[in-house]
Amino acid sequence: MKSLAYLALIATAGLSFAAHAEEPNQKADKSNPDRMICRSEPVIGSRLAKTKRCMTKAQWDEDRRLTRMQLEQNQGGRYKNN
Repeated sequence: MKSLAYLALIATAGLSFAAHAEEPNQKADKSNPDRMICRSEPVIGSRLAKTKRCMTKAQWDEDRRLTRMQLEQNQGGRYKNN
């Protein structure tokens, strides 16, 4: 029983060291457009539900640009009743 617990402890420690070994490279390279970014977004119509969206940095930038353009187009066209 103790040997099984020790084996599980060693396995989780090994996995955590492997996960932390990759983090410094990701933190140092924040401008990489191919870096994957995941965000949690609320579901419309629910106070508690959230969805997770994962895209590259370049895709998030393009999504932000298109959303901004659509917002400016909608706001600009609304008040032209002169």
